Amino acid sequence: MAGAHPSGIELSGAADQPRPTLVVIGLAFVTTLAGHFTLDRLGLTIPVLNDSRVLLFSAVVMSFVLEATAASRRAGSRVTRLGAALGTRRCLHPVLVLFGYQMLSASWAPPGAVINDVLTDLVAETVLVCVYAALAEWDGDRVIRITLTSLYGAAWLYFLYAASGRGHTASGRWAAFGGGPNVFVRVMILGMLAAVYLYCRDGDRLIWLIGVPPFLVGALGSGSRGGLTALGITAGVALPRLWRILGTRRFIRPLVLFAVMCAALWSVFGPTVVALSQNRLAVATLKEHYTSGRDVLYEKGLEVFYEHPVLGVGVHGFSVSANVGSAGIYVHNLPLAVAAEGGVVGVMLLIAAFIALRREYARVPYRRRSLEARTAASCGILIGCAGLFSGDYYDSRLMWIFFLLAAVRPPSDQRQESSSPRTEPSIRY
Repeated sequence: MAGAHPSGIELSGAADQPRPTLVVIGLAFVTTLAGHFTLDRLGLTIPVLNDSRVLLFSAVVMSFVLEATAASRRAGSRVTRLGAALGTRRCLHPVLVLFGYQMLSASWAPPGAVINDVLTDLVAETVLVCVYAALAEWDGDRVIRITLTSLYGAAWLYFLYAASGRGHTASGRWAAFGGGPNVFVRVMILGMLAAVYLYCRDGDRLIWLIGVPPFLVGALGSGSRGGLTALGITAGVALPRLWRILGTRRFIRPLVLFAVMCAALWSVFGPTVVALSQNRLAVATLKEHYTSGRDVLYEKGLEVFYEHPVLGVGVHGFSVSANVGSAGIYVHNLPLAVAAEGGVVGVMLLIAAFIALRREYARVPYRRRSLEARTAASCGILIGCAGLFSGDYYDSRLMWIFFLLAAVRPPSDQRQESSSPRTEPSIRY
């Protein structure tokens, strides 16, 4: 018998079961990727209205409500309230409690803290994780498939834009579409993970792996030390699962393709990437010990935490309390930022959110876990590791989204997985 969603949406069973459409998933993806993009460059300078998220979030919520309502009617049941379709998974609740606490902490932030901006970010992040959690419980694997395919296309757009010479910083670091190098490197690495996923999903079709060498060149061209470190950590976590593939002939063709494409790309971008890498990694980091001020920010973050250990100084109170210059400067490390601005209470809520997501993810044994869920978990790990070196609270949205997509399963899927015999998947990743 097909399982029923609390909102009345059938989740499995019938062949004509309602599923989230490309429209709502695509809108959610564009909204998530847009970040803090504003319409100033188009001449619209009115506060709030020039924030692209106002239009995009309205479209996402409206399309989701319309689809959920239509799907419920097709399933022959009623939608009694919107809340039944949002936040229904237990692993989402600790995340929402963390966000709620951070919003509440604005009430004790010191004068001069940029409260409006961070509250807008937290509200936007809350809407996104709720929508994605509901979509994941509706049909998580479909949402992940479309999201990763969209990421693959976005990575190509970002790479081609930067490779054309546009969007670079004054120091020559690669970037695109108004985002900084640290945003660019995340898109490049997520594009690589998406390429590997598409390759495994489609039965080892090499066409998908064509994007890996260009995206790797783009990641190196960004000069983002934190992003490259996050790539190394994520690869280290995923490598044990790939040993069986690396020891078979399946690995030969991708390796040959990778070598040929890298050679071709190196003839075009090699000198630029080498010069930039030497500048950022060898000279700046190893010889001059340049850290982009991260060491100072981390030290100040610890000092603020020691001075306000219980509740912290409130969101965006770090720059005022630490006296680091202009208002709005953040710690560039998610756990340390939560500690400084939320105190021990904030850290405990952050840990509780991670534990809840991990516990929900582990409910499905590895051998029965879908390729989509495993890839989403890797993407979440990547963004989480990158958040140790750069980004504010809103920059962590992809981490929460991917972890929720990996952990939240339709109830009917969980029942089927728990009752089905243990079988080895055809593709291991």
